[in-house]
Amino acid sequence: MKKSTALTIALSLAPSSAPGLAFACGGLFCNNSSPIVQSGEQILFAQEDDSTIQMHVLINYAGPPQDFGWILPTPRGVTTTLSTQGLFSALTQFQPAFYIGQTEKIADCMEQPGCIDCEFPSAADGSDAGGQDAGGGGVDVISREIVGPYDRVILSAESVMELRLWLDENGYQIPESTDEKLLPYIGNSVFVAIKLTGSADANDIVPLALTFPGDLPSIPIVPTSVAATPDMGIVVYVLGSSRAIPANYLHVQINEAAIDWARGGGNYFDVVAQAADEANGKAFATDFAGPHGAVLQGAFGAVPEALLDRISGAMTMQAFTDAACEQGLNLVDTDIRRVLTDILLPPTEAASYCDSCIGCLGNAPDEPINGAELAARLRMEVNEPRVGLTALFGRHPYLTRLFSTMSPEDMNEDPAFTFGLQLPDVQNQRIATQLLDRCDAEGYYDYANYGVRTPSGVEVRVEGGEQADAIAREGGRTVRQGDEPGAAVIEQLLTSGGSEVKTDNLPAILARHRSTSTESGCGCRVTRGGAGWSALGLAALLLLRRRRVVRG
Repeated sequence: MKKSTALTIALSLAPSSAPGLAFACGGLFCNNSSPIVQSGEQILFAQEDDSTIQMHVLINYAGPPQDFGWILPTPRGVTTTLSTQGLFSALTQFQPAFYIGQTEKIADCMEQPGCIDCEFPSAADGSDAGGQDAGGGGVDVISREIVGPYDRVILSAESVMELRLWLDENGYQIPESTDEKLLPYIGNSVFVAIKLTGSADANDIVPLALTFPGDLPSIPIVPTSVAATPDMGIVVYVLGSSRAIPANYLHVQINEAAIDWARGGGNYFDVVAQAADEANGKAFATDFAGPHGAVLQGAFGAVPEALLDRISGAMTMQAFTDAACEQGLNLVDTDIRRVLTDILLPPTEAASYCDSCIGCLGNAPDEPINGAELAARLRMEVNEPRVGLTALFGRHPYLTRLFSTMSPEDMNEDPAFTFGLQLPDVQNQRIATQLLDRCDAEGYYDYANYGVRTPSGVEVRVEGGEQADAIAREGGRTVRQGDEPGAAVIEQLLTSGGSEVKTDNLPAILARHRSTSTESGCGCRVTRGGAGWSALGLAALLLLRRRRVVRG
């Protein structure tokens, strides 16, 4: 497994050789010879009571707008809408954070002059229309419409060649290397394809929401291997009534002694990558599991209807800016700005009109605008997704964040997810204690050489500001490890609760490091054969898998 970014993939029904499996593939395409590797991706999944799956995906792309294309084999009955950028901004609060939050002064030393509360790294960085005429030949265009910045089409095809031809003729290009991956979905799926409209650019790319029939989510890793990079990061958020767990992949509890506490856990990605390697490249860590609370339900503010009514009646730029400023339209909101870019022009030397509230624009105050159309777009592209997400989080009180990395050679089985009962919550805040046990040559506390007690009670050393056993990877390979494995425990989590332990590295870890506690960072007992110790915590699109029985 090697290092880098997540890749877009998609959803689909099962190939005929695997009945009952809701499968997925797809990707970004730029020309007839190579797929585009995205700079990252995040996914949120929610299983609804009516046997449908709702999915929100953040698509990151950098490049010419005319080169952007995305195809998703999906179950029949799929619907698409826009999501909101604010969703993934809100979800960042559940990414894991590692920091030294308190200090124990063991040695009898003097405090450094001016050092009342010496600073330490506080957290790891985040490592979020009706039917149309058929397209000719064996391609049936089921629907095509403009969805925000996207020209979205849903179609079926009788062969990969006919699908390729239609997409190429309509501005999408599929590299030949994808043919083998798309073939199993011909006849079993419809295809959702999106590209940017002629007036949109890469900055207009917005999260997409899809709803389709299905039971349980799975990540379509096999098709992703076409254009995946080594150590591709995979972040999956799952909403439900209990903790989500890998169904056919293993689970890893990471080794806290391998985390670089001196640098705020900045090597967390590397530790998970190493732990997944130790599980034969097929394992997930749990970053967070627990009630998400009311904070997310209130994270998606809509534009007030009174303001929209006033914007609807605006006929000039001056009337719009008066309404926006007097009633507090959030002009820095990403989704709102995306809509407003169609009417707000940047200032130029020839045209620059400044307002104390809205700033300088290239629009004259008396310039006519279509306020009714603008208000309608704000309702559809901003308010509707946010109202829907507020309701979604209200229906599903429990959130799980799972993380892993994979390389192309590992991508031969699609990981599926189910839900476990009576499994403990996992906190994403991992707080360690600094142990000041030395004085420097002048008698002051030595902040370059000290101990660290991890949340599970394991003690590691920092010497000269360096933690020798902190795992580091470069180019997808571990280049610094010392004696530390990435995984403390490799296990199969069970739907009934508990786990079946495959590898237990805890005795060796505890033998190397003095342990002062038997309590884990996740609130579990330190026991061999259990799910405990420290169950610490873009990618791909989710797909659906029919419910599978997991042992236990």
